[in-house]
Amino acid sequence: MLDFNYSNILVGIDGSKTAAKAVRQAITIAEHNHAKLTIVAIINDREILGVSKAALIGFGNVNQSTIDEVKSRFQRLVHKYELMAKDRGLAVSAFVTSGDPKNQLAHELVDDEHVDAIVVGATGANFVDRMTMGSTAAFVIAQAPCDVFVVHRD
Repeated sequence: MLDFNYSNILVGIDGSKTAAKAVRQAITIAEHNHAKLTIVAIINDREILGVSKAALIGFGNVNQSTIDEVKSRFQRLVHKYELMAKDRGLAVSAFVTSGDPKNQLAHELVDDEHVDAIVVGATGANFVDRMTMGSTAAFVIAQAPCDVFVVHRD
């Protein structure tokens, strides 16, 4: 793999197999560049509640413990990936946040974390339901001010 001198790499996850593959690729890119890796799961606050199939929690099931469980699942997943990266000797920042995944990945986190490369999965379907990827990858490719690596399914 070529060395492009990236210093801060961001990878967005959603619980899908493609996102897991994206994390592995991001770890490899970070290793080759001696870069810091930021791993983030973004809970789409527009789709967490509702009646559509995309909603994580239906209106009739809304309570704080249900919302906390969704966040807890993502925190466990992010922590698992954080340990993978640390085992490879990388400097890692890993967290769960909420908001619009498209804007968070393409703009806000790029600025906040001084990101110069983003790794995303081409498609995603998380363990609760489809949530963050889909058109997110296309948006990030078009809008991010830095290089974007898109990881596809096998």
